Amino acid sequence: MSRPEGLTIYIYLRKSRKDLEEERKAADSGASYDTLQRHRDTLLSVAKKESHTIAAIYEEVVSGESVTERPRIQEMLRAVEAQNVNAVLVMDLDRLGRGDMLDQGLLDRAFRYSGTQILTPNEAYDPSSETWELVFGIKSLVAREELKSITRRMQRGRVASASEGKSISKIPPYGYLRDENLRLYPDEETAWVVKKMFEMMRDGHGRQAIAQELDRLGIKPPNKRRETWSPSSITAIIKNEVYIGTIIWGQVKYVKRNGKYQRKNMPRESWTIKENAHDPIVSPELFEAANHAHTGRWRPSTVSTKKLSNPLAGVLKCEVCGYTMLYQPRPNRPSDAIRCVQPGCKGVQKGASLQLVESKLLEALRDYANILKLERKANAPAVNDDNNSKLSLIEKKSVEIDELESQKSKLHDFLERGVYDVDTFMERQKNLVARIDGINDEIQSLKEEIHKGEARKQNFDKLLPDILELLKAYENSDIIRKNELLKGVIEKATYRRKIEWTKRDHFVLHLYPKIGGPS
Repeated sequence: MSRPEGLTIYIYLRKSRKDLEEERKAADSGASYDTLQRHRDTLLSVAKKESHTIAAIYEEVVSGESVTERPRIQEMLRAVEAQNVNAVLVMDLDRLGRGDMLDQGLLDRAFRYSGTQILTPNEAYDPSSETWELVFGIKSLVAREELKSITRRMQRGRVASASEGKSISKIPPYGYLRDENLRLYPDEETAWVVKKMFEMMRDGHGRQAIAQELDRLGIKPPNKRRETWSPSSITAIIKNEVYIGTIIWGQVKYVKRNGKYQRKNMPRESWTIKENAHDPIVSPELFEAANHAHTGRWRPSTVSTKKLSNPLAGVLKCEVCGYTMLYQPRPNRPSDAIRCVQPGCKGVQKGASLQLVESKLLEALRDYANILKLERKANAPAVNDDNNSKLSLIEKKSVEIDELESQKSKLHDFLERGVYDVDTFMERQKNLVARIDGINDEIQSLKEEIHKGEARKQNFDKLLPDILELLKAYENSDIIRKNELLKGVIEKATYRRKIEWTKRDHFVLHLYPKIGGPS
């Protein structure tokens, strides 16, 4: 097959794992080795020799074999599917992707349906050719098998390192540092914190108490995005066998499905376990005692033999942190309480009487029902007419987009005939794309307004009767039925009561109805 000339092309550049290794070796020896620059020079030379017009150069700055992990190739493929160019020039076919069958399908569809060719310095692949599927399929298969082989070698290397007692996680576990041989050793600044956690758990303190004590001491959690310790981070440390000197690898496996990785827990017999791999922070006896205490304190969130005691269970959320408010029975007080127990809310959020909160929630629902009644009377007939007008406007704007898309495709003809140079072509195309994007934004806004109109109509037709039924039946219902009625009409309600608000009924609730936005 002869090489095509005079095409409008994209250039796509991406480093492979092999390139990264070469650059690392060059850096270690003090040499300079820029993979992308070398590839760019090679491809620019090919474009000049074959008189191709370069519409854009896409450089991938993130690693990842899968198309879904690389934003620049996704951007390029969208442009390819819009038939903006005749070909894409790359160093090798596997630079586009050598992931799974899903990746192959994405690439095949983009290039075959748009008729866009793939060029390398030595090969040309035409999707209109009868041999396209065979050649592209075989090349992709070979690339995938090579990737699998590399992945298998990497996995074997990780297992071997773990078997030797080396730490191969991205960062060392909290309480440890790591030397140049990937061996863990206790961090003097944090190891004592880990030991304190185990001792407190052994002595009967719960996760919440331990977290609050660490916060009181001003100890920062390992998660840099959090200001306070969470109970889940305490559990993760208490259950981690690394603190008794054991390295474990293979506890979880990530399986890729539909372009996304899903976590799968593996049975212990399949783990790679190396005992006495490094100096422990806690003794086996302390580890066992702390874990026994942790398991003994755990209780399931719901018990089948226990009746629901809180009508707001799963409904009322803290407005500060978003967690569910905790119900606290008070047998010796006039009413039970409800409050947030998250460490971050301590000192900024106060609890209140459950009876008062429940009463105010019903009052808010009553007010919302009255608003819906007024809106139904005043606006219900106009909602359909308004939505129909917006649908007609969307049709007109869609026609306008089709005309602009036609103009955009003609730019390539001007470019190929020499009427426009590359800079002029890019500028005209940029202007058309901006106009198309602007109209698409207007269409999206109209669709959102139509959705809101439909939501309002459903509020009138369905939500209002449900709220009225709740208000009628609530007082004579048991706690389980009350909870069901509330969950039937609202997604959630948020609660806020600042420390300086001293009156018992001084708190703010926001309702989020099942249909529509917050009231």
